[in-house]
Amino acid sequence: MLLMKLIVLILFSVAYYFIITNKIDKAGISFIAGALIIGVNSITKSLPNLTITHSGSFVDFDTIALLLGLMIIIPFMGDAGVFQFLALTVIKISKGNLKILYVLTAFTVAISSAFLNNVSTVMVFVPVILAIAESLDKDPFPFLMMIVFAANFGGGMTLIGDPPNMIVGFANGFSFIDFILNAMPGIILGMIAVILLFVRREHGYFRTVKEHNHASIDPFSAINDKSLAWKSTLTFLGAVIGFTLPQSWGISPSTVAIIAAAVFLFLIKADSETMEKVYSRIDWSTIFFFVGMFALVYALEETGIANDIASTLSVIIPNDFVLIIVVLWLSMLMASFLSAVPTVMVMIPIIHGFEKIFGPNSLVWWALVMGQCIGGNLTIVGAAANMVVAGMTKKLERGRLEFGRYFKYSFPAVLLSGAVITTYLVAKYII
Repeated sequence: MLLMKLIVLILFSVAYYFIITNKIDKAGISFIAGALIIGVNSITKSLPNLTITHSGSFVDFDTIALLLGLMIIIPFMGDAGVFQFLALTVIKISKGNLKILYVLTAFTVAISSAFLNNVSTVMVFVPVILAIAESLDKDPFPFLMMIVFAANFGGGMTLIGDPPNMIVGFANGFSFIDFILNAMPGIILGMIAVILLFVRREHGYFRTVKEHNHASIDPFSAINDKSLAWKSTLTFLGAVIGFTLPQSWGISPSTVAIIAAAVFLFLIKADSETMEKVYSRIDWSTIFFFVGMFALVYALEETGIANDIASTLSVIIPNDFVLIIVVLWLSMLMASFLSAVPTVMVMIPIIHGFEKIFGPNSLVWWALVMGQCIGGNLTIVGAAANMVVAGMTKKLERGRLEFGRYFKYSFPAVLLSGAVITTYLVAKYII
């Protein structure tokens, strides 16, 4: 087993080196490392279940199925213009008041990201905001930063909001309602604190210099396929209702997702051309990344490495109360540089090790969920939404998201949201 430990450590370290440096695609290096560890284990036979035949022992197919189901439905909502409809509705409601538009956009992006794909959400809202900023002769940077933060906050609120939540949720049997009751309140508090900080910081920004003709905006003009919009939206809403079913019914969110996807494909009478669209929209890089990482993380846990790390750290962690705070801030730091998914996947087996020392405490898991969520806001590479917005603005004369300016703006906001969520967790622990 000692040899296997050494091999796992080497492959794990190499994989994370390339994930951090981005010299090899994340999905590629994850799949390579996962395949190699399975191959090595087939020779050493150290871990009986780390084989292709027993892939169900280490690959979380609940997470994969949930992702696939959502990946089938959500892109068609975008095709039908549902996201654009939401964006234009927000603009119309604001009635030209820039501060109201700012706050409404923040909450709309957050809510959309909590139930839809946050990358898709920012890709819809950013062009709209850039057009408004240009018409008002405003630097779009404050709006763009708010959109990034809101997208990441929203993604952390629900089981389906972001892949890291799915991983943590299925690893611990947390339901959709569990996330609503535990993660959402803390993240909303953190988000409100950040919005207040940003509004105070940019108090002079909201003085409108030019009038924007909001009265002529028709949100329904964004819907380019009414039939597809109804079918995709109603199917998705049906799935969300299904996610809230009691756990005692034995119907998992992953089952709901694939059933909803199947119903949707039937409703649109999916022919070969439509299915080609489906295949092209599925984020295969995420699937490949997950499969490889599941194999690596399983080896990390089964060889005892994760327990060794937990035992070593427990020397300086006196109790589960301190552990909650450590996990929150450690996951924040890790997510800001590694991004959220690798952070969560490496922390899960380590927390399992801590549970053997301090005993189970669900607040530790919620600390991980909320820590990776707000940590993703700290740097441009912290989350996919950040990098997408940065890419969309790289040709702008003003408003570009560049590392230095981004970090200077985000650092106090992340510290503030971290402090607020720490207070929230402490309050839950005491109560």
